[in-house]
Amino acid sequence: MFIADPQIQGDTAVSPPLSYLFNWDSDRYLRSTFAVALNYFQPDVLVYLGDLMDEGSIATMEQFHGYVKRLSNIFQVSYPVIQVWLPGDNDIGGENEPIQSEKVKEFEAVFNQPDIITYKNISFFKVNGITYTYPHGTDDDNYKIIVSHYPVLWKTVFGKQVNDAIQPNIYFCAHEHKSKYVVKDKELRNIAGHALRLDDDILTVHRDGDLYEIYVPTCSYRMGTNRIGYGAAIVENNQLLRYTVLWSPQRFIDLFVYAGILIVFIIYIFVFTLSRMIFRCSPAQKSDATVPLLQIIN
Repeated sequence: MFIADPQIQGDTAVSPPLSYLFNWDSDRYLRSTFAVALNYFQPDVLVYLGDLMDEGSIATMEQFHGYVKRLSNIFQVSYPVIQVWLPGDNDIGGENEPIQSEKVKEFEAVFNQPDIITYKNISFFKVNGITYTYPHGTDDDNYKIIVSHYPVLWKTVFGKQVNDAIQPNIYFCAHEHKSKYVVKDKELRNIAGHALRLDDDILTVHRDGDLYEIYVPTCSYRMGTNRIGYGAAIVENNQLLRYTVLWSPQRFIDLFVYAGILIVFIIYIFVFTLSRMIFRCSPAQKSDATVPLLQIIN
């Protein structure tokens, strides 16, 4: 199963106390949708395709470790599973800012694992399109999957270097927050591209066919798109890969409904309180036909 661009919100994007509410809601949403996807697919391998944090590259080390702790609370797994962790530009820098070398080292220390991770007859090769580093291929007949935060094949020279060194069967990437795939021939020339939509059939990729690079959609509702979800793939007989997306429900619709209910409630409380104050402050009407108490008794 593939998890792309959760980008948990940092401490500086929104000032307290609203930041506590926003972080709580987005973390809760990720935790809930991840649990549904995990239960649905029951995957043997989890691949986190980077941009785990929104402010990892600019965070202090204390904040960085706090974000890591939040990630562990969000992506909870109750059974043994292989996990593959990759950094994104929001984790270590590199897109609109310099690469933060200390964050690169810290990410590698926190998520300490080799660059090639094998499960049965499937090998995952961790390629870093930010630092332009990649492992070399292996002399076996395993099904070879390249995983990267940045798309690899759009970088002409780097993509050819990676492809020649590893000779993969398929690529998976993230970064663009979109669900799509591109197809290239063995010479890395473009053939086709296609956006994966809600009603698309399962994508089938043959081992000896053209090269596919699959873009996994973001799993966070904060990324400006309503097509969010988790990717999943299965390799059959070491020859065939099938891929699909489990789409998550939209969140902003619910938030707008909650906000509308809250606004109506506040208006009701305001009007009710104002009417009570006006009623209490209005002078009491006196009758001119008053009779002294002693006169009534007599």
